[in-house]
Amino acid sequence: MLAGCEVRRAPAPESTRQLRVAGVRRIIDQPALSPPAWSPDGTRFAFSADQGLYVSTSGSGAPRKIAAVRMATSISWSPTLDLLAVVDRGTAWTIRANGSERRRVDLPGFVTAAVWAPGGDRLAVALRRTSGGAPAFELWLTSRTGGFRRMVTRAPAGSVMRDVQWLPNSLYLLYGLARPSDQVVREVWQVRVAYPDRHQIPIAGAATMVRLAPSGRAIAYVTAGERGGGRGRVVVSRPDGSGRFAVTAEPGRYSGLAWSPQGDKLAFAEVRDAHAEIWVADAEAGGRMQVHSYAMEFSDPRSVLSIVWSPDGRRLLFGTNSGTSHGPIWMASFERR
Repeated sequence: MLAGCEVRRAPAPESTRQLRVAGVRRIIDQPALSPPAWSPDGTRFAFSADQGLYVSTSGSGAPRKIAAVRMATSISWSPTLDLLAVVDRGTAWTIRANGSERRRVDLPGFVTAAVWAPGGDRLAVALRRTSGGAPAFELWLTSRTGGFRRMVTRAPAGSVMRDVQWLPNSLYLLYGLARPSDQVVREVWQVRVAYPDRHQIPIAGAATMVRLAPSGRAIAYVTAGERGGGRGRVVVSRPDGSGRFAVTAEPGRYSGLAWSPQGDKLAFAEVRDAHAEIWVADAEAGGRMQVHSYAMEFSDPRSVLSIVWSPDGRRLLFGTNSGTSHGPIWMASFERR
């Protein structure tokens, strides 16, 4: 029985009342295109910028360029293989953090997302293919080289796949369906990777982004507002739709949803004109704290921010690096009161 057990050390749950902001600083000045990805041990993070893939040691010292890329908009760091999966102009690559062993993942379509399984060596990949002259989206399971690959499910005609995420057991995937014209998630689905087993996750109307908690027991999303975009609310519920409540009382331009590793807190950003505010809210208790407030370098009020928690739940990376616009990376650190 002991041989079949796996013991992992995980951060204990903490509320916002138990934490305070120890410091916030701008750690990367060069414009970043992709949201950053933390290493499994939390000592490094990777991001793309200036036609290169970079790795930084937790913000200390200058980032090191490990590979040349043209426009990498998605990065995922494997928790078990210590490999990076990078999507660059529709092609998926895997590469070591030191720049070695770069390999192309052979796939039959234009890659829009590639995400490592939390407990395995497989990638979930969203593909865009052409079927009958029209684009078609499919969700695939593949090995690091594409030697093993299998289609999991196909999106209905006229739908785009977005927000591909794994459930913590590595047996199921979650994804959203959007219209090509507005890119707003209209439906959220859960599918088993081994065989056809699919069911819909209820959400309260359309959403601009959807995030599954690391525990798999809650889901957060930003409602799209009355006109399919713009001002909405941050909402949390169980995957079956029960226990639904609004984290934000007033409508606003929210983005950057990110669950803490424990799944007890939710970080998000609110943009007002060219001003950004970073918040962390308790997933259940109702408390929240402001992390940072700053003037953005982009005047477009529709700018979308990305936020990523470190594995220990003590740091946040954030900035306007959403894959559609780019900007510097900031880091906030927390400590216990």
